Amino acid sequence: MLDSMNKNDDVISGVRVRFAPSPTGYLHIGGARTALFNWLFARHNNGVFLLRIEDTDQQRSTKEATQAILESMKWLGLDWDEGPYFQSQRLPIYKRYAEQLVAQGNAYYDTDAEGRTAIRFKMQDNVIILNDLVHGAITFDAAVIEDFVILKADGFPSYNFACVVDDADMKITHVIRGDDHISNTPKQIALYNAMEVRLPEYAHIPMILGEDGSRLSKRHGATSVTEYRDKGYLPQALVNFLALLGWSPGNDQEILSMREMIEKFSLKRVNKTSAQFDNTKLNWMSGQYIKNTSIEELTAAARLFFEKSDIDTTGISINRLSRLIELYHERFKNLQELVDQTRFFFTDSVEYDPAATDKFLKREGISEILKEVYSAISLLNSFDRQGLEGCLRDLTAKAGIGFSKIAQPIRVAITGRSASAGIFETMELLGKETTLKRLENTIKNMDGITNAVGL
Repeated sequence: MLDSMNKNDDVISGVRVRFAPSPTGYLHIGGARTALFNWLFARHNNGVFLLRIEDTDQQRSTKEATQAILESMKWLGLDWDEGPYFQSQRLPIYKRYAEQLVAQGNAYYDTDAEGRTAIRFKMQDNVIILNDLVHGAITFDAAVIEDFVILKADGFPSYNFACVVDDADMKITHVIRGDDHISNTPKQIALYNAMEVRLPEYAHIPMILGEDGSRLSKRHGATSVTEYRDKGYLPQALVNFLALLGWSPGNDQEILSMREMIEKFSLKRVNKTSAQFDNTKLNWMSGQYIKNTSIEELTAAARLFFEKSDIDTTGISINRLSRLIELYHERFKNLQELVDQTRFFFTDSVEYDPAATDKFLKREGISEILKEVYSAISLLNSFDRQGLEGCLRDLTAKAGIGFSKIAQPIRVAITGRSASAGIFETMELLGKETTLKRLENTIKNMDGITNAVGL
């Protein structure tokens, strides 16, 4: 399918890669980027992408975390060709390989003081060289690495052993993972050599750092795919953003379709240095995707998101909701921002921003201005943008004041905020009855308007 796309690139035949998360929590942004790089590498080379769940940590692994990982992968559009495989279901395979290593003299039984017997791998005193596709040659002195457990007394394998057995058994050709795994690699290479199995090629990709240069963590904001989904980011925007964390398409292009990413992806363009997570950049990119998404598609996604935010839209027609999305199309970067900016459309009361009321309502003469606005627009037969604009601009001209003198008080009175979409379009979409009611209630309660008292 992708042959025509890749005709100018070197395509590697027989590629088999895997993404192997541990189900001890949600899918981290760093893990999602690793999954994406593996997926792009497989798709670019017409290869196979496997999903393997490394659930041998029985105390920390949960079904809920497994489900969250699977849902996050699907949401991102990272489909897998094989799997998901579960390590907890492959215990006999690990036992067989471990016993073979014992029989070969490369491992031995080790019984502790409590009588529990594990199998420990015997490290050789040699030099191990990793020819990494990102970092180049890395040398390890195996003499400083102690013998290590490969099969625990409870029958479960250690991480390094299970990883090697699975990669060998599943015929993985390339291991693409975070460079925090470099320290594990000499043990894994030693295991491959002892098992007399061909090594995969390794590519250790740079870590993702927060905006302050430290390792990405909760203090930098959201760190899981689920959190970004729940904030209403479009999956294709997050995928595009993640792809550029540590990889470049070879030019200054920043907005890439999935097809373009597949076409251009190469490990040769993966950076050696750490990538920095830039929330401002993500929001800009998300905004670009939203601008380029049809109103129809956004309306369907927004209705679902409004419902999740406990806003009942069952009585709102598709046409009216579409008009709202179109009105705010270039103002929101994710669906949560859309909800925050438009919540006043779906409520009977207005929650006033204290700063907005202090600046625009609690001024001398504002009550009289709003009364004149109320009287003027109540006479309109056509309560649309053109009629409202003509009416209110005539009002300001007769009063000899600038339009901004009445626009902001009106905006705060009917939305509770100092920022919204165009005031005429907002009034039209709210409708005559609701607009007049909110103006009337604001006028009646000018002295008592606070953030705690909604009208």
